Amino acid sequence: MSHMKPQLDQAAMAKAFFGSQHPLFNALGVDVVAVADAKAEMVMPFSEALADGLGALHRGTLVTLLDTTCGLAIFSALRSLRPIATIDLRVDYLRAIPAGSGLRAVVECIGWTDSVAFVSGRAYAAGDEMPLATVTGSFAIDTLGPAFDTTDRSAA
Repeated sequence: MSHMKPQLDQAAMAKAFFGSQHPLFNALGVDVVAVADAKAEMVMPFSEALADGLGALHRGTLVTLLDTTCGLAIFSALRSLRPIATIDLRVDYLRAIPAGSGLRAVVECIGWTDSVAFVSGRAYAAGDEMPLATVTGSFAIDTLGPAFDTTDRSAA
């Protein structure tokens, strides 16, 4: 359940971007729950194909979800899909990912300069309010990468 006010234009852009332009996120089942006011919330369902030997999602999937949610929070703060790149991402694990559980990430962009954005957030097991991990990071703004095309081509 999202605790953020919905901002339809940003959420719709993010869903189009992640749904039609990123086969990886599509394959992982990543979904945008909310995007508003420099905050983002995304979820990833459990997938047996991505599970570790204990039946839980591999920790790498959690890092991928957190990194992606950090980027989305930055896009919300900047109010544009300018190219960004991860400079530093720190994930502190507080407990193990439960077997068979999906994931939820909630991240806020806590500040930015002309060239760097800073984020902080948490990851949770689906349906649980006890954090699995915390994340902090810094991201370069206006990197040399391409600008993001938000055109939804799935209906074409």
